[in-house]
Amino acid sequence: MLPCPTTATATAATDADALLRFNHALLAQALALAALHETPGSPPYQRPVGAHLRHVIEHYEALLMPPMEGVVDYDARRRDAALERSPQVARTRLLALQHRLGHGCDLQQPLCVRGLAGLAGEFAFALPSTLGRELVFVASHAVHHYALLAPHLRQHGLPTPGEGFGVAPATLAHARSVYPQPTPVLETA
Repeated sequence: MLPCPTTATATAATDADALLRFNHALLAQALALAALHETPGSPPYQRPVGAHLRHVIEHYEALLMPPMEGVVDYDARRRDAALERSPQVARTRLLALQHRLGHGCDLQQPLCVRGLAGLAGEFAFALPSTLGRELVFVASHAVHHYALLAPHLRQHGLPTPGEGFGVAPATLAHARSVYPQPTPVLETA
């Protein structure tokens, strides 16, 4: 088990860099997915791909570009129909998110996360969090939506945008530990 860093250590900086790279890679997968639907003869984008990408993009935007600094509300996002219909609009918004991720993210930045809870959304909540913790959430959320899209891609003969698309990182790590890759045989002279 990894210890949780309590101060700004080299480990914390390395973990922060890895988390930012992971989120950047997830956004790159979304960019590749949108690009697959910009080519002639590709299957329809709006359902289900556009709907899932809109949802993922809007969660990232709620976190990285909130209307009120320091307050994140995933439930109060815009739900932009144009984003759902157009892979070009998705590409533009994804590039903006990648740009935002690459410029001075302090993962210890405190945030207030607001939303609705209860089986029928019957109560509001406001809880403290950090940018780092919320990046873990939106990454997991994106992987979940990619998992829902993977069968659609297979059904239409489209490639998945990257190895492990839609598979949880812990699942991939477990699979590697159970089924290690064979060691290449080196030829000797």
